[in-house]
Amino acid sequence: MRLLRHTNVKETLLSSGVFLWCLCLGLPALGQSKNSRPIDGERLNYVVSYQWGPFYLEVGDVAFTTQSLEYPGNQLWSFEGWGTSRDHWNWFYEVNSVYASLADDALQPMNFQRKGREGSHRYDRWYFLGDSTELSWISLDDELESGAIERSPTAQAYDVMTAVHSCRHLPWESTAPGDTLPLLLLLDGEVHETFLAFEGNTKHTDPTTGASVPCWAFSPTLIDGTVFKAGDEMRVVVTADERRLPLYVETELVVGKAKVYLDSWERLSDENMRAFRAAANRDRDAALNRK
Repeated sequence: MRLLRHTNVKETLLSSGVFLWCLCLGLPALGQSKNSRPIDGERLNYVVSYQWGPFYLEVGDVAFTTQSLEYPGNQLWSFEGWGTSRDHWNWFYEVNSVYASLADDALQPMNFQRKGREGSHRYDRWYFLGDSTELSWISLDDELESGAIERSPTAQAYDVMTAVHSCRHLPWESTAPGDTLPLLLLLDGEVHETFLAFEGNTKHTDPTTGASVPCWAFSPTLIDGTVFKAGDEMRVVVTADERRLPLYVETELVVGKAKVYLDSWERLSDENMRAFRAAANRDRDAALNRK
């Protein structure tokens, strides 16, 4: 039996991959027409749990928010994902990160920020995806140098947040089970190619109420790394309605597996949205400043 060093296990349990990527990697090709749209003021709250054999524990929380930004003749969307570890787990591997994207009305990404703490790592990066010839980024942390790469003239690269929302609003009802679709994802200064297999119609049973909900399910090919390895399996379940709510994600990790459940859905006023996002950023900045 292969033994893992303690530091590798920690990075496997609570890197940003568990908290945000579990909801960001199940993504198809996004150049198709969309039959639904984001909901202004939406807030989705998730519980993240970790399972390793008989060991099971709720370890963190994720919140996704959506805000419409309207300018004369120009509709934009602001998407944010905030992932945090729980207090009883912070001693082991503290996570507090915000991923923020700005997209146009077609959900094409314009810029993306990743900033936060993940264990001993601090991230502070801006990505610029609106240029027609290159993808560039400015890194203010020690993990990555600033840079740029030439972009494909025929394929759109997405950041993780715009990919999540574009995925939700694809015409799933006209997609055939077994269809496999590609995606280009920009992260950490590289463009990754991944694929998604559409499973088809399914039923999801709410673990708290026992209610059964009609859904669509799909499974992506995961990006190799410290959290996932090639060949790992992930299953994403979204509601088969106009909201396309991601209800449940289950994925294998290098060690164990993660399960992510939608805990609640709400629609915030503009004032409450601003207050919630400001509080998330303050909490993240406080975590960044802790030793």
